[in-house]
Amino acid sequence: MTETLFPRHENFYVTRYMGSKYRLLDLVVPAVNAVASIGAPVIDLMAGTHAVGYALRDSRVVIANDIQAYSEVFGRALLLNDQFPHVRDRIRSDLGPLKIQESSAGWFSNTYADTYFSHEQCREIEEIRTRILGVKDETLAALYMTALIFAMGLCQSSPGHFAQFMPSNHNRVKALRAKSVVEAFESRCSDLNVQIQGPRCHVFRREAGQLLGDESLGSLAPEGSVVYLDPPYTSAQYSLYYHLLETVVLNDQPNVLHKAKYRDDRFQSSFCSSKKALPTFEKFFERITSRGWGLVVSYSSHGVVPTKDLVELTKKYFWKVEINSRSYPHSMQGRGQVSDRLEYVISATEPR
Repeated sequence: MTETLFPRHENFYVTRYMGSKYRLLDLVVPAVNAVASIGAPVIDLMAGTHAVGYALRDSRVVIANDIQAYSEVFGRALLLNDQFPHVRDRIRSDLGPLKIQESSAGWFSNTYADTYFSHEQCREIEEIRTRILGVKDETLAALYMTALIFAMGLCQSSPGHFAQFMPSNHNRVKALRAKSVVEAFESRCSDLNVQIQGPRCHVFRREAGQLLGDESLGSLAPEGSVVYLDPPYTSAQYSLYYHLLETVVLNDQPNVLHKAKYRDDRFQSSFCSSKKALPTFEKFFERITSRGWGLVVSYSSHGVVPTKDLVELTKKYFWKVEINSRSYPHSMQGRGQVSDRLEYVISATEPR
């Protein structure tokens, strides 16, 4: 059985994730609180694993959004759970005994066996996913799905993402494929304690620009609210790096492409394009200032938009702009870490 890695606190570890602010909350959260007026909601526009929203959820209304279905699941588990302090006492009654029957191998096993997971691990993932489909309560199902994705992260034969998998002769593969997804899942369910104590939050799955343009959002986030924007800053598309999580959550059978078996319907973010990113920032800033909202942006010194250009654009739309930064070791997705990067937090108030 796996050990409890992270206690219930202001942070909660979901899974390995590019650009996660899990270890940068002491830089981001004070900036958000400084920009938002007292009691005002926070719109976490590209929430990912909801690290920032989780840290804020007991003191503010968090309006969380992400285009990816797996992120919506994380949001339901971490921001909407006001009923289930623990699931460890419910696993057997909700899911039954997790016994794997080889004869019932399905599409997922036939497609992904001996790639990111062994055949047996694929069967475990399929079986757990099938049991979760029988859970009627959406929040409870999201809790179980979050535990399943954590377990997948412990067992995957890949360098922290799903853009590629390790060859079968890699020196780490044997140990990774010896791990049990079921055991890791059950252990995570035993650890899970993410019941909210604060106000009711909201979770959306929308393209970020469309959500910002939705007039009805104003009823949830009045003037004085703050948008937290944590966009992709490299050419790497999240839908490529986490396509397998999307497939497990959607429980569909997409057309898959190339050796890595990517979905053929992956979302492509304009923030990953050196030509489109800055105009997209400007479009977002126009919509944010038109609502009278404040803004906090997380970005990297090695982003596709030079930091000085992003700061200049922010000043075009806000009277007051402050910048904080920190050196931070960035993962190279299986190729080690680099420490020459700065994480910037740009805080903007007083829309022009």
